[in-house]
Amino acid sequence: MKNIKWKNSLAIASGFFTIVFLSIAFALLESQVYPESTELFGRTDLNIHEWYLLLLKLSANLFSCFLGGLVIAFISKKIQNIIWGCAFITLIIIWLWYSTKNPTLFWMVSILGIFPSMYLGHRLIRKN
Repeated sequence: MKNIKWKNSLAIASGFFTIVFLSIAFALLESQVYPESTELFGRTDLNIHEWYLLLLKLSANLFSCFLGGLVIAFISKKIQNIIWGCAFITLIIIWLWYSTKNPTLFWMVSILGIFPSMYLGHRLIRKN
């Protein structure tokens, strides 16, 4: 019984840190390629190029969630672990949203995309 709890905790923590690490790595990479991407948050007037940068940032975050779902499912195949991972990442995104306020659409889509991305990664491993 203790082994199962330990395995679930390890799965959630590993998936969470995978998502956080990859999100930071993608953000650093994007800031090297597009230095103006570091000034997007907090502004209300964005041009079309800046919206594309936000879409790129959103794609990177959701891809990180997909890979986090893979890691969680690789360690433990329980769907509850995905739900816990989603809850922790959602709390971080809500905090980031509260810190920057704008663009609201980016944060809403990001929150709505967490579970489907992680679940897709989970399903991919669970089928095997």
